[in-house]
Amino acid sequence: MMKKLIIYLFLLQFVQNNITLSAQEYNVTATPIENFRAKGFVTDKNEIKLRWSPGNTRAWSDGIKYGYTVKRYTVMIDNRWQETPGETIFVENLKPRALADWEEYANKSDYAAVIAQAFYGEDFELSASGNNDIGSIINQANELEQRFSTSVFMAEYDYKAAVLAGWAWTDNTVRDNERYLYRIYLNRPERLQGDTAAVYLGLEDKKELPKPIGLNALFGDKTAMLSWNYTLLSDTYHSYHIERKEEGGTFKRITELPVTALDGEMKEIFYTDSLTNNETVYTYRVTGLTGFDETGPCSEEVSGKGEKALSCIPYIYSGDFIGKDRAKIYWEFECEDSSLIDKFSLSVSKDIDGEYQSLLDNIPLDKRELDFPLTDARSYVKLQVKANDGRKTESFPFLLRQVDSIPPAVPTGLKVGIDSTGVARLSWVENQEPDLLGYRILRSFTENEEKSSVTPEFIPRNHYADTLSLDLGNSYVYYSLTAIDERYNESAPCMPVKAVKPNNKTPDEPVITGYKLLPDNKVAIEWTPNPGHPDITYKLIRTNFDNPEYTRTVFSGDYNTTSYSDEIPVAGKYRYSLVAYGADGKKSFSPQPLEIEIKSNTASNEVSGLTYYADSNKGYIELSWKKHEKAKLYRIYKATEDEKMALWKELEPDETRVTDENVSAGNNYTYTILYITDEGRPSKTKTIVVNY
Repeated sequence: MMKKLIIYLFLLQFVQNNITLSAQEYNVTATPIENFRAKGFVTDKNEIKLRWSPGNTRAWSDGIKYGYTVKRYTVMIDNRWQETPGETIFVENLKPRALADWEEYANKSDYAAVIAQAFYGEDFELSASGNNDIGSIINQANELEQRFSTSVFMAEYDYKAAVLAGWAWTDNTVRDNERYLYRIYLNRPERLQGDTAAVYLGLEDKKELPKPIGLNALFGDKTAMLSWNYTLLSDTYHSYHIERKEEGGTFKRITELPVTALDGEMKEIFYTDSLTNNETVYTYRVTGLTGFDETGPCSEEVSGKGEKALSCIPYIYSGDFIGKDRAKIYWEFECEDSSLIDKFSLSVSKDIDGEYQSLLDNIPLDKRELDFPLTDARSYVKLQVKANDGRKTESFPFLLRQVDSIPPAVPTGLKVGIDSTGVARLSWVENQEPDLLGYRILRSFTENEEKSSVTPEFIPRNHYADTLSLDLGNSYVYYSLTAIDERYNESAPCMPVKAVKPNNKTPDEPVITGYKLLPDNKVAIEWTPNPGHPDITYKLIRTNFDNPEYTRTVFSGDYNTTSYSDEIPVAGKYRYSLVAYGADGKKSFSPQPLEIEIKSNTASNEVSGLTYYADSNKGYIELSWKKHEKAKLYRIYKATEDEKMALWKELEPDETRVTDENVSAGNNYTYTILYITDEGRPSKTKTIVVNY
């Protein structure tokens, strides 16, 4: 009995958006659940309308078979919670109405007809008109899914159809001083999780429906393009009707079916209306429709009349500077009825999308070339045409720029920092040329290697991040850059910047290559560093075999030092280990530690450890030495290039440091030190020469 319907508009929206009943609604407190959802609305008649919808095909089928129970609990009276809420059972077996009950209303409502077909039709097929393949896509889907999804979608647009489907109920027994919890149960023989939906609502939740927002109209030749905001009120209105009136008339609805957004991502709804002529003033307004068969207030009105488009458009096909401060353009212009045209005018802007300023007005209509003053070396110009009735058209922007062979200034202030992950971050001072196109970054991995571009395109900003491979053996990276203008004039490269790459690998094992025992219990040790990694630190560690806890770091330095002479204070057997430390703390020991034995430890008969520190800025030389156990007095002698050696200082035995401030730059000073024993005997002398 039910006929197959073709409703292209709604089917299109359904396929694109897969719309199901929203759990949020204007004036609603609802609980979204798995099997079905519910929402409520307070009407102007002091009624509460309830709506619910199955959330999947199983709940849809079970609802038709077993029906729903609707209960109300009075949980608050006069703002006081009720310990035992009063219960009202509205209906216990609410199912879709019989097919005969649908027939009368289905003849009036396409929505009801589609729902009835979904419930009772032997087959269910919706197809799209024209060559669109949406119908074929749906026909390939599961039929039960089609019945479920389409009927739920259609019920959103027709509250009375939702009542016939057993998905809606109106409570007209509510009171002003009470609040209610409505619970809708899916009457399955065995309850499943999500079989209950709830809505908490009272008459005090009633709110005025809002006006549609942002109605605009763009009038063209016998057309009006309407647009208004859809997103902000999408939880309140699912669609809209449009009303129009002519000048001096009354508003009439021009939409047989409501208008909605066909794409869930659309922020605005668009509608194009055809006009009878361009002389009549038309006024438009829109009203929103809710899922409870409620119509909101009208939007603000917009008015206008059609405007025939001006098809005569000038075309600038050539132009250039003809002097330092003058330019010339050439254009084409054809118009079937030149009597409509009033004049040409010329405007200029520094940017193609910037604000254009009027440069020349009242240019004769027979002109097809024009020279004019132009001071900026780079400008965009447009040629406008103005009709007698005020309509305007304009040409596309045309770029004029001076011939420029002067490159930009060399970039300055290049800084490079490389982090532990191998990302090199470059920054520099931005050039000030107005026609600057960008920068070209140059890089090499050795100092004398020719640098190549890091990227094929120009860098428009004054910073860049370059990712380096830490697996390559190079320890340094060299960066430079040039500046390029819009005429592709390129500056010379800036001074290269040398940056150290981090070495995240465990350092290579350092090798002790030899040693030599020296007088006075000294040992000279030599090793081979890794010059390819300047960020590695080397430490020479001495351990006493007889006292393993006696461990000393006797030397610490970089790859520039390859040997060290160590003075051993006590006779015994010692082990020397050379350790390489990376920048990240990783370390590697020498594979073959050096083991030596000092069999005698005769105290030195001369002062040991004599050294100096010279500071030419502050003007002094400082001498220091190791304390000798037999010393009771120290004597220090001093000589210059022009003076003979003479006694300079006598110091107590606990003193091991002295400062000479009577020095001048460019001179050589010789210092000799000895000590006096308890017996009054002098030790051997120790001499040091300072080139100051």
